[in-house]
Amino acid sequence: MWSKDRKILEEIEIASLTSVFAAGLNIHGDIEAMSDIRIEGDVKGNVTTKKKLIVGASGFVRGDILAGEVCIMGEVIGDFTVLGLAKFTANAKVRGNIVSQSIEIEEGADMEVTLSRIKPEQKIEPTISGLKMVQIDKVAKREKAFEGAKKDIKVL
Repeated sequence: MWSKDRKILEEIEIASLTSVFAAGLNIHGDIEAMSDIRIEGDVKGNVTTKKKLIVGASGFVRGDILAGEVCIMGEVIGDFTVLGLAKFTANAKVRGNIVSQSIEIEEGADMEVTLSRIKPEQKIEPTISGLKMVQIDKVAKREKAFEGAKKDIKVL
C-alpha cells in the first residue's frame, strides 16, 4: 500500500509541474512558463519555456516556440529554437524553421522545414521572456577592430 501512495504523490508532483492546455481550449496570445507545457488545444501565439514542451496529437500551435526540449505529435506552424532535443513523431505536421542541438524525426512525420543545428560557438541563454541566441563570431570581432583602425587612416 505504501508504494501505491508514494506513486500517487509522485504523479501529483509531476502534474503540478506541468501546465496543461486541454483539447477544446483556444488561446490567442503568448504563453511563458517556468514549467513543462503540454498543449492539446489551439494556441495562436508564441510559446516559451525553459523546460519541455509537448504538443499532443490534438494540439495546434501557430507561433514561434522557444524551449529547452520539445516533443511534437500535433501541428505547429512557426519557428523553433530548442536547447536540447527536438523530437517529431510520425503524426507531427510542422511548417517553419528548426534550430536545435539535436533533432529526431520519426518516419511518417509531415515536415516542411529548414533544419539547423546549434553550433558549438553559439551560446544560448534561456530567459523567461524568450531564448536569446548569441553567436560568438571571431571574424566579426576582427572586422569591428579593423573598422576602428580605418578611422585612423587618412587618404591622400
